Amino acid sequence: MILDYAGSSIAEIHFSALEQNLSQLRSLVGGRSILAIVKANAYGHGAVHVARFLEKSRHKIDLLGVAFVEEGVALREAGIRMPILVLTGSPSGQIPELVQHELTPVIFDLDTLSALNQEAEKRGRPISVHIKVDTGMGRLGLLPHQIFSFVEKVQTHKMIRIEGMLTHFAEADLADLSFAETQLDILKTIIAQLKDKGLSVPYCHLANSAAILHFQSASLNLVRPGLMLYGYSPLTEKMTIPLNPIMQIKARVIAVKKVPKGTPISYGRTFITQQESRIATVAIGYADGYPLSLSNRGIMIAHGTRVPVVGRVCMDMCMLDVTRVDSLLPGDWVTVIGKEGSESIWADDLAKMGNTHPYEILCGIGTRVQRQYISPDST
Repeated sequence: MILDYAGSSIAEIHFSALEQNLSQLRSLVGGRSILAIVKANAYGHGAVHVARFLEKSRHKIDLLGVAFVEEGVALREAGIRMPILVLTGSPSGQIPELVQHELTPVIFDLDTLSALNQEAEKRGRPISVHIKVDTGMGRLGLLPHQIFSFVEKVQTHKMIRIEGMLTHFAEADLADLSFAETQLDILKTIIAQLKDKGLSVPYCHLANSAAILHFQSASLNLVRPGLMLYGYSPLTEKMTIPLNPIMQIKARVIAVKKVPKGTPISYGRTFITQQESRIATVAIGYADGYPLSLSNRGIMIAHGTRVPVVGRVCMDMCMLDVTRVDSLLPGDWVTVIGKEGSESIWADDLAKMGNTHPYEILCGIGTRVQRQYISPDST
């Protein structure tokens, strides 16, 4: 389906597919709370629109997760009122803004703790926090032996409430879950010891999409789905539940021309026609998130037929060999990601072609690709 649109490229976001993914998620996690990850512009899908849909979902989303304060502020300014967790911490200069917009920070250092408490006292309003433990990712968080003294210091700050305890899996997407099991055991031990000391933490979480799909004992009482919401699995093995990609991308054909055998195509002359060919130039390039690595590797769908990307992908355009598609004309659309007729190509397919990951494909989709949001009742 092509909506009435006069631009160069368009991403259709289908909320009916998101609703189906939420249904599959709920069937896996039961009554556990859900922290839906909408950082990085909801993995390229549009954070504000996705958050609005999630906030009203019948499947009950409990919190939203963003990476940075400014992402949370943008959601608040768009009218999103549900709890928002800022996952990467909060620079001291942004703490007033964080508190003003009622965002929940993840903390792992004493300076942030002190600054948060001061701001809370100034505003006369307690602040809830989640404390991060580094159980093996080596990125953010307190080391396990530091947790108990840190919690004791938190408890001396009267305006701070411990709402959650979390860690981050380093490799829950692998078939071998032994290291993930070690990380889970560390967090569970910390939680149990805190409970023995009289502190029961409302939210305990580490289960990302990979763990939700194939390490369900890690789900604890809160899960953090990200990629699976948008229709993709982070696992290399075949999915055990159906997930539906919610985004389809189409690009407009700018020109089509017939060229003789031996014609070089694009920068560097990395492709030379081996026969008389029809070459289509389409309006999407690496500035729009179609990776340079798909030069002479990518595939698009033209009038229901798979056609190859030929030559080097340019900043604003790329070329297709459409010799087998006589009907394709300037002004027509080709499918970059999505389904057309009996053919389909998705972000994970492009990731394999470009030796990357669907996360990078989705998050890289640029702002020139205009998003259109299709509600379940309009499909």
